Amino acid sequence: MSPLVKLPDYLARSSGDLDQLPPLFGSVHAPGLTAGEYADVLSSWSATGSRNIAIHIRLPFCPSRCLSCDHHTTVTHNGDTIDDYLNCLEQEIEMVTDRIGRHLPLTQLHLGGGTPNYLSDTQLSRLMDIVDKHFGVSSETETSLEASPKRCSPSQLALLKGLGFKIINFQVRDIDSAVQLAVGRSHSLPMLQDVLGSARSEGFDTIGMDLVYGLPNQTLGSIQETVGRMVELAPERIVCHAFSRRPDIFKHQRAIDTSSLPSLADKVAMFNSACEAMLENDYDWVGLDCFAHRDDPLSIARLDGKLHRNWVGYTAQHAGDLFGFGADAISQIGSANVQNQVQLDDWRQSIQSGNLPLQSGMLVSESERRRRQAMNDLMCNLQLSDYRDLLETNGETNTLAELERDGLVQVTPEKIEVTEYGRFALHQLWGDASPHFRGLAVL
Repeated sequence: MSPLVKLPDYLARSSGDLDQLPPLFGSVHAPGLTAGEYADVLSSWSATGSRNIAIHIRLPFCPSRCLSCDHHTTVTHNGDTIDDYLNCLEQEIEMVTDRIGRHLPLTQLHLGGGTPNYLSDTQLSRLMDIVDKHFGVSSETETSLEASPKRCSPSQLALLKGLGFKIINFQVRDIDSAVQLAVGRSHSLPMLQDVLGSARSEGFDTIGMDLVYGLPNQTLGSIQETVGRMVELAPERIVCHAFSRRPDIFKHQRAIDTSSLPSLADKVAMFNSACEAMLENDYDWVGLDCFAHRDDPLSIARLDGKLHRNWVGYTAQHAGDLFGFGADAISQIGSANVQNQVQLDDWRQSIQSGNLPLQSGMLVSESERRRRQAMNDLMCNLQLSDYRDLLETNGETNTLAELERDGLVQVTPEKIEVTEYGRFALHQLWGDASPHFRGLAVL
């Protein structure tokens, strides 16, 4: 059973405010990265980087805009727009692989969105041809994509499996009809049953779903019913994200009726209830926000203390440096952390001008990299043994001491360990702002 979570003062203050979320080991003070310096990092990467790499390809297109969306996406019904994007994507990949080398073996390949399966069969096939032309995809590569269940036909699922995808993560959010109506989504339980059945018939290794709590019209009762239905659908993985309305960043969220949003206390209760239900139905709690079947590779890696996490998500293998392609993509390459141009037109213009589409980036020191890796390991495996030299905060507030004071972690001479209570509270602290939480492993 989950403990009753009494929110620490700084969590209550920081919820929904990205600027107030404290980093675990202090802030990173790093110089900005210019496009020229980024090009130099890529050119010198082969001498210092891992020979195994992960790539994340952003496909920022959707047929409609969901009010809960916290990504920069483009609504289009023009196939030529996506074709043009693929042209520029190939140019970007060529600019990078000209510097790091061609046909490097991939440990991980992920298509993120937007809605990747909004692409036509021809466009999906072309995209994989581009990947195969530049990288080494093998039977050992962990291949995954996000998908809208509403757009998954049996023939498309067959194509995706034929293109080599092993993991498919369905973007569900919630099953309750009143919640779906409030955020502009629609997928019935029978439709989800059909789609997941077709995916199983095609032989995908792993089927995932996401649950977003804190959405308009959600209640503790509706979340309990949604989780019950998700458990009956029996995906191998369910990832839980907290929703916070951010109209200054995502202007479409201004259309959400704020009076219909659950309170912070309601969100805590929702997650606790969802967690209990999944733990009682043969799911393991992996990291801070993922629940996986007990025979899933992520569950096994967690038990062995070998769970990893990058921008793509949790993985049972060390994926190596991460190269992101497409508008708003994130890369973590050695000491360089990079974000591509966020706006589609800016990204396209950079590439067509022959420039790497850098929007922002930084070079971090070895000590800062180790601090970030320590935070990542703590999120994944819930304990950290080699940490003494990582607690320096350069005169800043020692957040570790604050976390220990609030009972979120236990510090002994041997290790730092996340407490049971801390696991619930840290999920809220780092998960209440999902873009920030996803970025903790990277930026």
